[in-house]
Order: sequence, then C-alpha cells, then structure tokens
Amino acid sequence: MPRIHIYSSQKTIEGINELVDEGHATGATLAEVNKSSVAAELLEIGLRVKRMKKKKEAETDSPEDIYRQELFNECVKSRLVSQQILKLMFDLQEIRSDSRNNYDKLVDWLKIQTEARTESVFNES
Repeated sequence: MPRIHIYSSQKTIEGINELVDEGHATGATLAEVNKSSVAAELLEIGLRVKRMKKKKEAETDSPEDIYRQELFNECVKSRLVSQQILKLMFDLQEIRSDSRNNYDKLVDWLKIQTEARTESVFNES
C-alpha cells in the first residue's frame, strides 16, 4: 500500500486517537484498528463526500424539477390569494350579516371538495 505523509491539527490527531481507543475498547486488535487504518478510512470517506458534493454542484435541476417547483409556487400563491379574498369578503358587514353566508361552512365545503377531487385524481392513476 502506498504511503503518504501529512500534517494535521492536534484536534484531528486526538479524534483519530479516540477512534482507535474506541475500536480497541470494542475488542478490535491492534492489527485491525490503528492510527494508519483509521486515518486511511477517514480520508476515503472524506474523498467520497467531496466527490459527491462536487457532483451535486455540477448537476443542474432537470426541467421536470423546475416545472414542479414553479407549479408548487403557483399553487401556494393561488391559495394565499384565495384566502385573502375570502377574508376580505367576509369582513364586509353586508356579507357577514347575511345569514345565508357562513364562512366556516364554506371552508368545510372547500376542504371536502378538495379531498374528493384529490382522491378521484390520484385513485384513477
């Protein structure tokens, strides 16, 4: 196995020593767990993480991901606007005083209709 010589901080060395001590405490032999093997394992893990991070940064969002994000944004905006319009409508005294209009019943009706429509769409798939 090739050999490398590296410099590291005291904190890193102490962390490696702790991992070696933990390995020995769990019954590993000196040949199984030593500073060299632990340091090599940590370097391999670090390299994998670095490569994955680099790969993820290089990947751009697919058109499908962009579409989903835009669709979600538009749905949220529509919901917020609808809520504000309903709130404004039911804040008007003429609408509030009319016994035919009940905000709570309307909200419940909207929830039931939304649930029914969602179930019909997703159950057909």
